[in-house]
Amino acid sequence: MKKPFAAALAGIVAAVSLGTGSVAAAMDKQVTLSLDGEEQQVRVWGNTVQDALDAGDITLSERDEVVPAADEKITEGSTVSVNFARPVTALVDGTVRTVWTTATTLDEALAEIGLHDPAARLSVDRSTPLGRDGLTFAASTPKAVEVLLGGVSHPTRTTAPDVASLLTESGIVVGPDDRITPSLDTPVTNGLVVDVVRVEVLDVREWQPIEHQTIKTDDDTLAKGTQKVTQEGSNGEKIITWNITYVEGVEESRILLGEEVAIAPVDELVSVGTKVTAPAAAPVPSGGGATYSGSHSDWMAAAGIAPEDWSAVEILIHRESTWNPNAVNPYSGACGLVQALPCSKLGPNWNDPVVALIWGDGYVKSRYGGWQQALAHSYANGWY
Repeated sequence: MKKPFAAALAGIVAAVSLGTGSVAAAMDKQVTLSLDGEEQQVRVWGNTVQDALDAGDITLSERDEVVPAADEKITEGSTVSVNFARPVTALVDGTVRTVWTTATTLDEALAEIGLHDPAARLSVDRSTPLGRDGLTFAASTPKAVEVLLGGVSHPTRTTAPDVASLLTESGIVVGPDDRITPSLDTPVTNGLVVDVVRVEVLDVREWQPIEHQTIKTDDDTLAKGTQKVTQEGSNGEKIITWNITYVEGVEESRILLGEEVAIAPVDELVSVGTKVTAPAAAPVPSGGGATYSGSHSDWMAAAGIAPEDWSAVEILIHRESTWNPNAVNPYSGACGLVQALPCSKLGPNWNDPVVALIWGDGYVKSRYGGWQQALAHSYANGWY
């Protein structure tokens, strides 16, 4: 009787021990934790996902995701996936947007932020990983804009954040004096029109003549009505510097910066004769009339005839009277140096050469316009 009882008791103890070991074995298991895609092994004493999280010392926020759910059962070899939420802040076209996402790269989070257009420009690479602390970046979406270059329209779509970046993107090099409207730091918005006006500011040097002066000095050794150049004159040159503004190739304004004499002018010096008489010429017989001294030049000068006309007067008077103040045409009665007809036109002193020349000067100017024209008429017709 004792032996069977002892054996039965031993069997009962063995059964209890075996049951306890089975329970312990069921509670202790190895589980894989996938944390944002990175796996780690943990020993878990428990049966739920939460037990696995506790074993991995993982605390979840309300935004984090866990699969299976925290109250789900786990078994040996189970995998628990945890995706942590992180903040992503985007400055999109000047507007701040913040989202919480469990994505692990920026590219995965863009749709959640609302950046669906693949042409959007980002300040960081799309493949940038998102750490637990999140990420802040800037983004610019494509916009339809118009660039006016020299008045010619160039429509385009751009993700440039500001006007300066837009022009660089368009291959437009801005000069230091170009006029850009609106300013280079203006943010690019949809429908923006940017006007680029080419401006060039240059310092330009010009050569200009300096007219020489003519200085006349009376000279009593020269006959009146004559002139003599004692020093030839010559023009000088000066350099004028302008600051000129050209807008689209057309001069808009200029400012005088200064001028300097490069070559000084040389004054022309002229001696002007004041001598009234000259050495007496041979007396002119008048057939009982008066005789007059002086040269032809003296007579012409005294009559006020311009020196440049003297050569023409010399020829015409020689043809009329061979310069004989007392000449009288026996047929027509024309008299004096100029053979006036009737002679009474010259008055009682008709044989005074100066009187005759004064009358003749008035005559040719009123009828022909001058001595040169009268000479031309004489050559053409044989008379004047």
